[in-house]
Amino acid sequence: MPIDPTHKLILENQKYLISLQKENKEIKKILKALEKKMQILSDKMQEFEIIFDAAEIIEDEIDRNQGYTAEWNPYDDDDFQIEDYEHYDDEDPYN
Repeated sequence: MPIDPTHKLILENQKYLISLQKENKEIKKILKALEKKMQILSDKMQEFEIIFDAAEIIEDEIDRNQGYTAEWNPYDDDDFQIEDYEHYDDEDPYN
């Protein structure tokens, strides 16, 4: 009994659909695994952001308690010897 070409084509299409469904399942598994890994990375990044924010708050509090100012003044710096730089331009050979 010969197989009808239409019936044969339907069987081939069914096989193809089954293979596509299997492929789709594999892709879904991969995407789910990637999504899980991305969520883990996102959570870790948020943890670091919290730690950095806390460190910044602590640093600001320490600066506030020490009376630190962002402006440096050589006259207020004990390690800076003004005398060493008073005649700095006098020895400049290009003047």
